[in-house]
Amino acid sequence: MKKLILAFLITATAFTANAQKNKNVKFSLGAELGVPTGNLNTLYSIAVGATAQADIKIDKDAALTFNTGVIEYVGKKIKNTNLKYRSEALIPLLVGVKYYFTPMVYGSGQLGTSISTAQNGGSTFTYIPGVGYKFDEKLDLLVKYTGYSGDGGAFGVRLGYTF
Repeated sequence: MKKLILAFLITATAFTANAQKNKNVKFSLGAELGVPTGNLNTLYSIAVGATAQADIKIDKDAALTFNTGVIEYVGKKIKNTNLKYRSEALIPLLVGVKYYFTPMVYGSGQLGTSISTAQNGGSTFTYIPGVGYKFDEKLDLLVKYTGYSGDGGAFGVRLGYTF
C-alpha cells in the first residue's frame, strides 16, 4: 500500500510541476468540511481536511481530475461519560471527471479508495458526486456527497484555490 501511495504522490507532483507550464493543467488546494451520515454519524461529529487536486482539460467543457489529501473524522463524545470515540483520518486517492455546464457551474464525479491511517484501518471504495460553482479563475466551491462502501458517508463542501 505504501508503494501505491508513493506512486500517486509522485504522479501528483509531476502534474503540479507541469501545471505551471501547461495551460491545460490546473492545480488547486482545498479546505474540506463535512457532516457524517449513516454509520459514520454514530461515531463522528464532523469531517475536516485538506485536499490537492489536478484538473487536466480534455475538452473545452471537461477535465479529468486527480485528488488526494487528508480528511479527519472527529470522534463524538460518548453519552454519559467523559470519553470520546477515537478520531480517524482517511487519505483519499481519487480520479474523476469535471464537466462545465456553464463557464461558472460544473458537475463533478470521482471514484477511488480512501486509506485509513489507523493501525489495521484498511481502505474502502469511495465515490463523490457533486456540483460546483466558480467564483472566478482562482476560487470555487464544490457541494458534494462522499460515500464509503458500507459505512455511510458525509455531506460536505470543498473550497478550492486554483494556482
